[in-house]
Amino acid sequence: MGLEDEESTVDTTPPVPLTALYGTWNSSCTSGSPYQTETLQVVGFDLTLDSITFDESSCSSARYSVRRNYSNLVGGSSPLILPNGSVGYTMNSRLKEFSVTPLTSEATETMNNTVYCGIASWQDNQSSSVAGRNCGSGTNPVLNALVKDMYSLVGTVLYIDSSKKSYQKQP
Repeated sequence: MGLEDEESTVDTTPPVPLTALYGTWNSSCTSGSPYQTETLQVVGFDLTLDSITFDESSCSSARYSVRRNYSNLVGGSSPLILPNGSVGYTMNSRLKEFSVTPLTSEATETMNNTVYCGIASWQDNQSSSVAGRNCGSGTNPVLNALVKDMYSLVGTVLYIDSSKKSYQKQP
């Protein structure tokens, strides 16, 4: 009775390096309320996600924007299956900025009247940090917090798990 070699499977899929994410990526206008577009930009070890919320489905009248800026971006090397079924990787970073900017006087008035995120001094086109604040759906992460996410890249389409959105690479 001899020893038999155990059959093993090794995933030979090469990891998608973070350099493949460098550049600007856009999502299309969402089909349901809230109507939003997002622009994601990766430069070096920084990732910036800008979301703009609109009043209507054509995404032409901007109401307010949200900026999340992350630093110390590190990608995982072992592939995994994301909740959307795609093969992807982990991505960790540190929160450097989390701010909201009202873009219309109506948005500013609403945000002040409702004391949005605990702030009653909103001003048109002026950003305010909402890091560590409760804005209605739980407390936002504080600055420098470790943020864990997952992503997949297929051709020129980048999927980010936390936003549940796909982004198209811009030339």
